[in-house]
Amino acid sequence: MGLSHRIAFRIYAAACRAQRRSALLPLNPAALAFLKPLRHTHHHQPPTLRLLLLGVALVLLLLAVPLTTRPHLQEGAKQVCGAGGAALLTACVVWLYNIYATMDDQHPGGWRWQREERDGATRENEGWKQLGKRVLLKVTRRYLALEVAYLKMKNLTILVNQLVFFCVCERLLMGQQKLASLYTLIFFDVVAYCVSYIKELVEREDWTMYVNIARTSNVRHLAMSTTKIALEWTKAVTFIITVVFMLLVFGLEEGLKDYSPTPLYLSITVVYFTLTEKVFTDMIGNWIDNRKLRVFESLESLYWPVLLLTSHFLMSSLLTFLCIFTGGSFRIVLLSSFTNIRVKYRELRDNYLVPLRLALATLSTYRVATQSEVQQHDDVCAVCLTPMTSARVTPCQHFFHADCLRRCLKESYKCPICQYNLSQAASVRTS
Repeated sequence: MGLSHRIAFRIYAAACRAQRRSALLPLNPAALAFLKPLRHTHHHQPPTLRLLLLGVALVLLLLAVPLTTRPHLQEGAKQVCGAGGAALLTACVVWLYNIYATMDDQHPGGWRWQREERDGATRENEGWKQLGKRVLLKVTRRYLALEVAYLKMKNLTILVNQLVFFCVCERLLMGQQKLASLYTLIFFDVVAYCVSYIKELVEREDWTMYVNIARTSNVRHLAMSTTKIALEWTKAVTFIITVVFMLLVFGLEEGLKDYSPTPLYLSITVVYFTLTEKVFTDMIGNWIDNRKLRVFESLESLYWPVLLLTSHFLMSSLLTFLCIFTGGSFRIVLLSSFTNIRVKYRELRDNYLVPLRLALATLSTYRVATQSEVQQHDDVCAVCLTPMTSARVTPCQHFFHADCLRRCLKESYKCPICQYNLSQAASVRTS
C-alpha cells in the first residue's frame, strides 16, 4: 500500500470514528433535534482526532514546500500537497461538525464547551468559596478562643485595660510628656495597695498569729505559725516603706520634675481607675448593695456589673474615637479597639447582660408590689429575713425580694412558704 493510499485510509478511518462519536448529520433543524441527547454529555470530548489531522496536514505541507523548488520532484510535490490539503480540509470539516454537534438546542448562541468552561469556573469558584469559609471559620474560632483565654486572666485584663486607657489619655491630653501614663498607673497601683491593706486590717476579725493543727485542736502548728508571722510582718513593713516613699516623693518633689499632669487628665484617669480596680469596685458595690435602692429591686448583684462595664465601654469608646479624629497613634487605637472596646463589650454581653435579661424574663410573670402594699405588709423577706423596700408578689400573694425569688425559682418553681406551684400559675396567666 502506497503512501497516498495509507493517508487516504487514515483520513477515512478518522472520519468514521468522528461520525460515530459525534453522530454527524446534515445541519438542518431535524438534525439539530436529533442531536438533542448530546446536551446531556457533561464532559467535553478530547480534541485528539482534530490535533492528529492537523498535525498530519502540517507535516505534509512542510514536506511539500521544499519539493516544489526541484523540477524533477514537482509531480510528487503536487501529490503530497493534494494529500495535505485533503487532510487539512478533513480536519476543518470534522472540527466544524463537532462544534455543531455540541451546540445546545436550548441556547442557540451557546456551545457546550463554553457551558462546560462556565460550569468548571463556577465549580472552581465554589471550591475557593468553601475553602475561604473553612479558613475564615478556623480563624474566627481561634480568635474567639484567644478572647476567652484573655478574659479568664482577670488581673492581667484589668492591668492592660488601665495601661491602654492611660496611654490614650496621654496622647490626647499630654502629648509632649512621655511615659506619663506609666507613672500615673504606678502611683495609682501603690495607692490601691495601701487602701487594700488598710481595708484588710479594718475587716479582720481574727488577730491570732498562730495556726492550729486542726480547728478543734489547741495544738499549734510551728511551721505554719512561723510562716504566717513572717508574711504578716512582711506586708506591714512593705506598707510602711511604701507610705514613707510616697511622702518623700511628694514632699521633696524631686521625682515629679518631669511629670506634671493636667487636672483633666488626672480626673479622667482617677475615675477610670476607680471603676476598674477590684478593691474600689468591691467597696462601691457593697455600698450600693447596702443602700437597697428601689430602682434595682434587690438585683444589685446583677445591675452593678452591667453599669460598671458599660461605663468602661463608653469611656474607652469615646476617647478612642477622639484619638482617631485627632491623629493619634494607629497602634494605640488598634490596641484600645481590641482590649478596651471589643473584649469589654463581649465580657459585658456574655457574662452580665445575658444573665440580667434571663433574670428579668423570669421575674416578668410576677408583678411588682406598690409602695403602699410593701408598707402595709411591713414584714421581712421570708428567704433572706431582711426588711423589704421593694418586692415581687407571687400568685399566692406572698412577698419576696426580686433577687430572693429569682434564686428560689432556680431550684424549684414552688412558693418557698406555701409550696404553691408557680409554674402552673404562670402558664395559665400567659395562656
